[in-house]
Amino acid sequence: MKKRSIAAFAALFCLLQNAWSQKNIEQYVREHAHPITSICPDSTNFADLQVIGDAIGNARIVMLGEQEHGDAATFQAKTRIIKYLHEQKGFDVLAFEGDFFGMNYGWEQVKKEQGNLDSFFKKTLFPIWTYCDACSNLFYQYIPATLKTGHPLDISGFDNQIFSLAAYPALDSVLKRWQLPITNSKEYATDIFPLISHWYNYTKDSVQLTKCLNYLKEIKKQMEQRKVPDAFWTLVIDSMIANIKNYMPIKDYWLKMNIRDRQMAINLKWLTEEKFSGKKIIIWAHNYHISKYGGHYPQEFLNQGQSMGTVYTADTAMNNQTYVLGFTSREGITQWVGRKPDQLPTPKKNSLEKWMHDDYRFAFLDFSGYNATLSGTLENFFLAGGSSNGLGYHRSMLAPWTKIYDGVFYIKEMYGCSEIK
Repeated sequence: MKKRSIAAFAALFCLLQNAWSQKNIEQYVREHAHPITSICPDSTNFADLQVIGDAIGNARIVMLGEQEHGDAATFQAKTRIIKYLHEQKGFDVLAFEGDFFGMNYGWEQVKKEQGNLDSFFKKTLFPIWTYCDACSNLFYQYIPATLKTGHPLDISGFDNQIFSLAAYPALDSVLKRWQLPITNSKEYATDIFPLISHWYNYTKDSVQLTKCLNYLKEIKKQMEQRKVPDAFWTLVIDSMIANIKNYMPIKDYWLKMNIRDRQMAINLKWLTEEKFSGKKIIIWAHNYHISKYGGHYPQEFLNQGQSMGTVYTADTAMNNQTYVLGFTSREGITQWVGRKPDQLPTPKKNSLEKWMHDDYRFAFLDFSGYNATLSGTLENFFLAGGSSNGLGYHRSMLAPWTKIYDGVFYIKEMYGCSEIK
């Protein structure tokens, strides 16, 4: 009886503590959310964004998320924040959740002229952004304009999903230049390289994919044996290996997700610490990919995931120089380019979106002040933070969000993309 009473008391105490914690976070949201005047990219009076700049402080890496890849309002908000960070905070580089080869090697090769740039973005980066009207200002006006100034915005990418066809002749050239033994084999020209360069024709053929994977692993082994000093091409091979693995018949959802996110984190670390060492870098990616503190969700299914942000910030030095900004919204629609619109689900009653002042169309909330007061158990609360549980990225999820993001940007009414014709 005594044990039952103690257990009942403990359960009641936890419930009361959670209720009190939720009151605390609700009060913090209501008192510390700062209204943002506009998300229009043409709005260049950045006084309202100063609060974001103050929260970022001396961070060298700023990650900007999105709940879904059809959130046009978020794309516009991110564009305006990018302009502010570039013009007022000295950020030099914009790195996308895009083709690691194409957005690095390809960007270095392209002639920086308007027609060439338009073609480059549309062919190299995912159409979810480059064909969305909300991104038109960023890709086809702002970035090209900065390249004509003394402070250009450099472009990069970190996704292991390499789809640029230009990657393969370039790879063939460097493999031969390094004189790897595989290039001297009889099968190289007839079997090995044709398969590597046309792997996308065999995404449903596990036998051919396995052969391709083994060829890439052999190339990686020979590169290590030769002590090839080119870290970029080593990461290109690693990215290709990870990409092939993601097309293998693996039923484990998180195993496939983790392969990609881990490689993106590795690619990103090379960009931030090697290629762009000392430069200030903006990251454009999905909320889930930039999220950190993985493994702490109340829903056990989500704890199997190790996001790019979690892997990247596991290094204390990386975490200390990074500010992770998640995005959320309350109502409206999302619409990917080429898809039908989807209505956003209604947020939970006790959620950050419901706690926001009703007259705030846009707002920013930094969690550092709240985290500084924490002692003991972390507070879970509802937020449409972009972590999928199979029900959609805009659905409210219970989690310790103040540790998953350093801050959130709130949009009251979301709207979707119209396709650029």
